[in-house]
Amino acid sequence: MPAVDYYEVLGVGRKARPAEIKKAYKRLARKCHPDLNPGNRTAEEQFKRITEAYAVLSDPEKRRRYDQGGLGAEGSPFQGAGGAGPGVPPDFGAAGFEGGFSDIFAEIFGEGPVPREREPRTGGDRVYPMRIGFFDALRGLTTTIQIEGEEACPVCAGLGVVASARARTCPDCHGTGKLERFGGRIRFTPTCRRCGGSGRLMEETCSRCSGSGKISRVQKLQIQIPAGVDTGSRVRVAGKGGAGVLGGPPGDLYILIQVDSHPFFSRAGDQILCTVPVTFSEAALGSKVEVPTVDGPATIRIPPGTQSGQKIRLRGRGAPSLRGGARGDQIVEVKVVTPDVRDEKAKSLLRQLAELDRTDLRSHLGTRS
Repeated sequence: MPAVDYYEVLGVGRKARPAEIKKAYKRLARKCHPDLNPGNRTAEEQFKRITEAYAVLSDPEKRRRYDQGGLGAEGSPFQGAGGAGPGVPPDFGAAGFEGGFSDIFAEIFGEGPVPREREPRTGGDRVYPMRIGFFDALRGLTTTIQIEGEEACPVCAGLGVVASARARTCPDCHGTGKLERFGGRIRFTPTCRRCGGSGRLMEETCSRCSGSGKISRVQKLQIQIPAGVDTGSRVRVAGKGGAGVLGGPPGDLYILIQVDSHPFFSRAGDQILCTVPVTFSEAALGSKVEVPTVDGPATIRIPPGTQSGQKIRLRGRGAPSLRGGARGDQIVEVKVVTPDVRDEKAKSLLRQLAELDRTDLRSHLGTRS
């Protein structure tokens, strides 16, 4: 058997599946990586051991040979490889690990073998503010807006480059066909994915978009504002945001709603609020009065003895709910208006009423500490 127990180094069993081995390596690499432990020789040596162990156990053929005890005099797969010596991994690009290790480090440290700017990405979202009327918000609205936006270049399909009869040097690897990546003191040289390792590209910058992959354009869009929106509501228009990068999909457009106020109605969520004045006699004796609603006039009953500030609910007369289901309610607040009495007969009647009503409404005031 080999002198070095790679299974023990990674903390996995001898029958561990590849996914378990990979998971164990990633966990230990995060803990021992030299960049995260500067000056710590122990962590550096441990990182070398777990990297060496993973190099063997992640490769089916090397793992088979290791299990059979045939991986070099010291049990190290790197013995004599490029003069590295036992337990010290050589340049992984030369050792044939360029795909696997660079991908692992991309997952651990967020570094990929392909520069991030060359990856297709979704375009950014855009916000378009819109003011609408109070009743447009309640009933919904179909309208047309004009925005100055961007879209993928039709010549290069958003890639920023077009096919060319003349080859040019790959800007990612500078013609070498390899990319250079470092994980602490370990160097990776994965194949450049942009040029496939050739170092040359049969493409040139798109003259229509100057390589950006995007062009500016004034767009007219017909949009549907659903019934029930309120100030702060956002209406999503899919695919009408910023153009994608390198052929990625476009972002979304969000219509940000601002609803105009109304002189009589106000709103709290799905409820419509209003205040209705009534006379002293209507409030005292009770009556039926006509009040406005968002659907037209409606009659409500004022109970006898109604006080100013009392609220009456009209069910189903509020705003539509964006969540679906029934409409909200209209809440009518009663405001009792004191009459401006100038007629002597009216004053006499009120004095008689005052004589009949001896209720002391202020007897409790100031009695609590």
